[in-house]
Amino acid sequence: MRAASARGQFVHGNPETAAVWDPLLAELERAGVSRAELVCLSPPGFAAPWPAGFGATVRDYRDWLIGELTDVGEPVDLVGHDWGGGHVVNVAMSRPDLIRSWASDVVGIFDPGTAIRRPRRGAGRGTCRAGNERAGGWPRATAATASRDRWSR
Repeated sequence: MRAASARGQFVHGNPETAAVWDPLLAELERAGVSRAELVCLSPPGFAAPWPAGFGATVRDYRDWLIGELTDVGEPVDLVGHDWGGGHVVNVAMSRPDLIRSWASDVVGIFDPGTAIRRPRRGAGRGTCRAGNERAGGWPRATAATASRDRWSR
């Protein structure tokens, strides 16, 4: 789904679909933002068709997102989660002219001092959550509230 006047663009990660954004979109709607202004983008191969010649490289995903944003015609508020968050940061670094504001929950992966560690066997989801919070990740309710406040100004 894409709208020419969409001010909010949301890119999900893996293994999610655009449904991951439903609670946040509901909060934004309750705050008075029209659903027509909010667009969920699914990266190729993740609940979206695989374009011919698409190589699934970091550059390919960045270029895909640049193409989506270029079609909008004006800078957008761009939000990414998980792999989608990495795509958002790559676009923010290479084409900041397409973005009015951006948010990502994976900014830490771009820090050269960050070591990516696999969770120990049996650690469960708590390890990921704790790592996210140490890296500055937002708990779900805080993210929804912050985004709602941003767009309701």
